[in-house]
Amino acid sequence: MQLVMVRHGQTDYNAKRLVQGRINNPLNQHGKKQARELASIFIDRDETFDYILSSPLSRALETADIIRRKFKMDKPIIVDHQLIERDFNELDGLAVEVAMPIIKQPGYTHPGYEMDDVLIKRVTKAILRLAKKHANDKILCVVHSHVIKALLVHYDPTTYSFADYFLQNGDTIYFEVSDNSITFIKHEHHV
Repeated sequence: MQLVMVRHGQTDYNAKRLVQGRINNPLNQHGKKQARELASIFIDRDETFDYILSSPLSRALETADIIRRKFKMDKPIIVDHQLIERDFNELDGLAVEVAMPIIKQPGYTHPGYEMDDVLIKRVTKAILRLAKKHANDKILCVVHSHVIKALLVHYDPTTYSFADYFLQNGDTIYFEVSDNSITFIKHEHHV
């Protein structure tokens, strides 16, 4: 399975550099423009997808829907609740500069905070399950920064980390998924 992970377009929280987590914010105007531009890039490259998946949060769904409409795709977006953003719990709404040093602390934990290993297990399990059903398909998956980072850290924890690897809104990360393995292919920044 070819997996193309896209970080959703910008929200006002992203613009203000606030931790969003599971706060259900919509795209702002710039975020909608990013989604349209990304769809145009895919179309210009003749890149097509068999299915489009999304996190249940509106910023991801809205990004996925803008791309789906630009593609004139009839198939509905598949919503996968296992691909929702990390639960940051009490860190939601804090400035990224405040929250990241807290998260970086070795062994950081708090009731309700989704630990790295739990997040990685949730996301990899969902992607491997998806690959069994869509072994020969190319899937576009619109999700969140820490969902994508979970796959990158799973792939190579010595190179990638949750705190030090930055994904911008609209970034596209390609993976190949087969035989219970998830392989990173490339990271593109377009919009």
